[in-house]
Amino acid sequence: MSKSDLKERLILKGWAANQISQTEGKAFISQTPEAARALISSFQDEIPRILVCPRIDWSWSDVVNDVAGVVTDHGTRVSRGSEVSGIVQIPAVLGTKTATKQIREGDFIKIFCEGMEAIAKVYSAKTK
Repeated sequence: MSKSDLKERLILKGWAANQISQTEGKAFISQTPEAARALISSFQDEIPRILVCPRIDWSWSDVVNDVAGVVTDHGTRVSRGSEVSGIVQIPAVLGTKTATKQIREGDFIKIFCEGMEAIAKVYSAKTK
């Protein structure tokens, strides 16, 4: 699927975890760091991945080293998720409230952070 085959279907707003401005990649959803580790080890391609999860804290630190960005349901600029993503230097959209319910496995996501605000633009494949 090329980027021209994508159709924007959703924009989620949240807190920018740090000043890393943007990234993009294919979504994978995980409720726990253990499940995320298993998923990451199963990826066969080199496509950058965006972790979509309820929240991140220090138990996710090794997971976020292996992703291009993070989108969470919970968190703010002063949460553990902000600390973790800031140290690893990846863009993160925190506190969207509904990311794990609205983003689907394999959706393409573009993250944009500016100041204290961030958005995740979610794309799905165009149907013919």
